[in-house]
Amino acid sequence: MDHIYYSKNVLDEGTLHNLQELCLKRFDEIPTYNFSLKTEEPRNYLEEVIRDLIGYDNHVEYWVRDSTDATLFHVDANELEAKVSRAKYNTEDPEMVKEFPLNTHILYIYIDSKMEKGDLILLPNQEYIVGRQILDTDFEPLEGQEMFIVKPKTNHMVLFDKPIYHAVSAVENKDVVKHRLALMFSSWKKIPKVYKDHHHWSNDINTNRTIYNQTGLSGPEPMEFKNFTI
Repeated sequence: MDHIYYSKNVLDEGTLHNLQELCLKRFDEIPTYNFSLKTEEPRNYLEEVIRDLIGYDNHVEYWVRDSTDATLFHVDANELEAKVSRAKYNTEDPEMVKEFPLNTHILYIYIDSKMEKGDLILLPNQEYIVGRQILDTDFEPLEGQEMFIVKPKTNHMVLFDKPIYHAVSAVENKDVVKHRLALMFSSWKKIPKVYKDHHHWSNDINTNRTIYNQTGLSGPEPMEFKNFTI
């Protein structure tokens, strides 16, 4: 599988500690979707860490998740645009052009060693199926389809550079494990149109963080993201 890579001890001890502390203590401040232009200097600590790892050759979309719940099978694509469309028209626009990043990185920031399951499940030979929606809730692997299971560990990273389907299994001992914290980021050659005017978006509009109510009560909203530094 020459399109899937695995790295250990990705960050130095100090950077990892800073990232853990910042994200665990201030997780609620982090927008759901974020974008960094390759022509700009980092505007926050997350972007500093990402740029130190991959440089400035491409634009970067990034997001942080701290959840012990399962995630359905999906591909990484212009998901934010699909969500904005769904909120506006009550359906994903069938005419929306599906766009995919060059790759996806999954960096595990904090994983409790006691965690049971919470695995990353990759379908290494199943790329995006033309005609399916990006916000696809019905996709299921075929019986007997090859799967690649990754058991997350702190400071390890998974990288894949094809739009393959992937999912996350639920943590089974949620009474013990409260965090499964990961930083994900994808390289983009172009700027998706949804990021042309706003680089930070949140799904949560019931806060004072959003700039304005642009898409309706159920959709993503642009928001400010400042002073997220050490």
